[in-house]
Amino acid sequence: MSDCVFCCIANGSIDPELRVYEDEYVFVQISLHQKPHNRGHVLVIPKNHVTDLFESPRILDAPLLSALRLTSNAVKKAFSADGIQVRQNNGASAGQDVFHLHFHVIPRYDGDDFEDQDYEILSYGDRIALADKLKSYLKREA
Repeated sequence: MSDCVFCCIANGSIDPELRVYEDEYVFVQISLHQKPHNRGHVLVIPKNHVTDLFESPRILDAPLLSALRLTSNAVKKAFSADGIQVRQNNGASAGQDVFHLHFHVIPRYDGDDFEDQDYEILSYGDRIALADKLKSYLKREA
């Protein structure tokens, strides 16, 4: 879908340097939006357009879970997180704002006040630094 930002990212026409992992079915990208005390927020996204979890074909079940586990382990280690939060929204009323299935993997820390912080748009250079750091951990985990 040419009007879907995640499809454009999947085909490499937007920010390919921010991709930290990919396989045949999914890719992982550093998120544009980061909270100040939770840097390292990434998105796990199917390469082919799927609107939401309800439309997701069964063939994606194992690749998505595998990528989520791999990414969660790497994010936890790379950013010395106390825990990992995985978020996924389906439909506008649930907070979905990009209608291409994706999962958020977010490093969490004891007492981080995550819900009280606002998201910031991180500069491209800062996102590249996060990507470089995470790539080295993903290579170890894979």
